[in-house]
Amino acid sequence: MKRSASNLTLVLFFVVLTFVMTAGVVLAWETFARDPFFSYVDRTYPGEENRRRRRDIQQRVEHFVISMLVDAVVVTLLLRLVDRKQRAVIESEERYRALFEHASDGICVASATDHRVTEANSKFCEILGRSPSQVIGRDVRELMRPTDDCPPAAALAEMLEGRSSGECEFVANGASGAELPVAVSFNTLSANEERLIILIVRDLSASKRLEADREQIRQQLYESGKLASLGELSAGVAHEINNPLNGIINFAQLLKDEQTERTPFERQLIDGIIEEGERIATIVRGLLAFARHDTHQLDEVSLAEVVSSSLSLFGRQFHKDAIRVETDIPADLPPLRADASRLRQVVVNMLSNAHHALKAKRSEDKLFRISARAVERGGRPFVRVEFYDNGVGIRQEDLGKVLDPFFTTRRDSGGTGLGLSISFGIIRDHGGTIFAEGAAGEYARFVVELPAAAPGEEVESAHA
Repeated sequence: MKRSASNLTLVLFFVVLTFVMTAGVVLAWETFARDPFFSYVDRTYPGEENRRRRRDIQQRVEHFVISMLVDAVVVTLLLRLVDRKQRAVIESEERYRALFEHASDGICVASATDHRVTEANSKFCEILGRSPSQVIGRDVRELMRPTDDCPPAAALAEMLEGRSSGECEFVANGASGAELPVAVSFNTLSANEERLIILIVRDLSASKRLEADREQIRQQLYESGKLASLGELSAGVAHEINNPLNGIINFAQLLKDEQTERTPFERQLIDGIIEEGERIATIVRGLLAFARHDTHQLDEVSLAEVVSSSLSLFGRQFHKDAIRVETDIPADLPPLRADASRLRQVVVNMLSNAHHALKAKRSEDKLFRISARAVERGGRPFVRVEFYDNGVGIRQEDLGKVLDPFFTTRRDSGGTGLGLSISFGIIRDHGGTIFAEGAAGEYARFVVELPAAAPGEEVESAHA
């Protein structure tokens, strides 16, 4: 209706313009050119016998000149108007094309009758991982499929046929076979008596990843809280066990020192009580040392003592699972400049990872080895410690990720992905380095280098 009114206005404008131009041209003709032209014709064709000829020439030329002048002016104005309209249409189309192509969301236009894509912007093709030639002409249902969260089949069919609008989650089928979560908005458009569907596609993979990461972080924080509570509980239990345990050992020692004749079996029982009690006391001391709060104070620390106290927590587990433990720590190894409790946490994490890797290995030859050597880096003394196990190993594609927070290959068996990342942070705070080597199904080796305590070096605080 609006377009018809606009056309009628344009027709009336040109009718009025033609009338005005005709009147103006006739007036100018009669004022300036008619008499000279008629006189010229009379002189050229004199006599009574040329009267009809003179009249025909004068009328025809008069009509021709007036018509030509009016047509020339009107057509010129019409062409200028058409040219201006064309430029406006071209500029509008360029703006539309620029907006269409540079939109941050994918946009495609499909027919409501056969659902085939007639137009698609570059973002839409990028989301699908396809070229425009692989998208144009394809059925949109071949490119995307609805998820279970979409509306019922009837409502979805109405949107695909352009009878209604809405938004739901789809899965985009990439050219490589990869599936990508996307949100699709449906809108309808009528153009030249054809119903079209406009689909606006937004990539949801980043938001899905963020949501999964947030959930993972929440879970890890929950696990970290449980570990912290367990550490406090372990410290409390260790304190409670320590006193009666010392009493048991002391009573057994009194029995042993008593000047009473005993049978070999009785002496064996008393020695066994003392030996097993001492072993329990060693485990308790290891628990207390591990649960002790960090002071972040750097002191001279013996690596051999840290390894020994840490192994006391796992010795029985390694023995039960038939795992050989080898240590190669020279007696003359220089002390480390470290926080003992934090360094113990690193060693315990290494022991725990090795224990899980060796338990998962289906072989009788299970070996865990800790070796250490004094080295020099940049003119300063360092201690190089290697933790080696011949368990399930590390895949090559995982070597660069094993120190990342929350990365774990034991998610199903309770792995948190925090042990190695925390160890990395502790070693970095001490001015050291750590890197991993390994091969899947063969071995894993973690190499740690920490600064040694130089003679006369002042003690300082580690980074929190």
